[in-house]
Amino acid sequence: MRALLILGKAEGSPTARVPYLEVRLSTVLKSLASTLLLLLLAIGLGCTSLPLRKETPLRRLILENPHPLAIRLERVGGSIMSLPQDDRIETLLEADRYVVHAGGLSHPAPLLADLVAADSALTVSIASAPIAPDGFVFIPAGPTLIGDVLGVGAPHERPARLVDVAAFFLAEAETTNGEYVEFLNAVKHCHEDWIDLGGPKCRVRENSAGSFETDAPNQPVVTVAYEGAVAYCAWKTAATGIVHRLPTEVEWERAARGPESTTYAYGDVYDLLAANQESGLLKESKSFPPTAWGLYDMTGNAFEWTSSDYTPGLKVLRGGSFVLDGPFLRNSLRMGYRPLVQSDDIGFRVVRETDL
Repeated sequence: MRALLILGKAEGSPTARVPYLEVRLSTVLKSLASTLLLLLLAIGLGCTSLPLRKETPLRRLILENPHPLAIRLERVGGSIMSLPQDDRIETLLEADRYVVHAGGLSHPAPLLADLVAADSALTVSIASAPIAPDGFVFIPAGPTLIGDVLGVGAPHERPARLVDVAAFFLAEAETTNGEYVEFLNAVKHCHEDWIDLGGPKCRVRENSAGSFETDAPNQPVVTVAYEGAVAYCAWKTAATGIVHRLPTEVEWERAARGPESTTYAYGDVYDLLAANQESGLLKESKSFPPTAWGLYDMTGNAFEWTSSDYTPGLKVLRGGSFVLDGPFLRNSLRMGYRPLVQSDDIGFRVVRETDL
């Protein structure tokens, strides 16, 4: 069954009502009546212009719900409404950020006026949450906000746009020293281009027996070059038979923005206490609360390598680190570094591919 919801009416679903849209209709009628009264008064007084209130533009949202699941639609920072349990729902809403809750998953719906044309629509396909492998979080497929919408970022963060992203599993935390030591001991060597082994900020060491160890197993591994992260992923792929790799920067930003398409991984307002920011010190993974999707340290702690090119010869880093503050920790921030750089605030996390 399909439902078309426009300003409170559900065609094909006679009993389904959408209170938010009914309120919207009432608001529009009241606004029109007020404007007409002011116009009549202005004509009588000889006025030539009126201060008119700017209406929020409307945009069309389409929800593909093939199974079909019960759906709740949340306006970020606002109301929540239940929608008909139909296989396709079309609704007209005020342009804003929305979250679609269904099947144990929360899907972002960035229905922004500047990104969704008035004669177009934003389509979100609804899926149930699969069982994620241990240590990983499922990131559902769908449209995601990419880039700077605040106008405070660098030119290479613009234009802001919507990009469709396929589903994937993402490591819930940055790769730790303990996990990297496991990799090095499994392959029984460490290439000098992988990690700054023996460097003052590296917590991974080779002992006298020729094996590798760490005194900080739960901290993110840092001083890892791009090739060191790629080598780790290749080992995980060989060990599991399932492709493990670095995320693209678009995948990374989708995961970081989360269901509400936020500015920082923890929300829209910079909060010094919400992540490891400006501390000057690397901290253990999971020292701060997870995001709505269950990810840790997407903002701050260590920068993270992605597989995307910044320019030829440079790779994109995302997420900011423990030495940075507000503007440099936004989800849309892009940094370009040489792949061989081994810095004390650069680490990585891993994607596990899925065919869902």
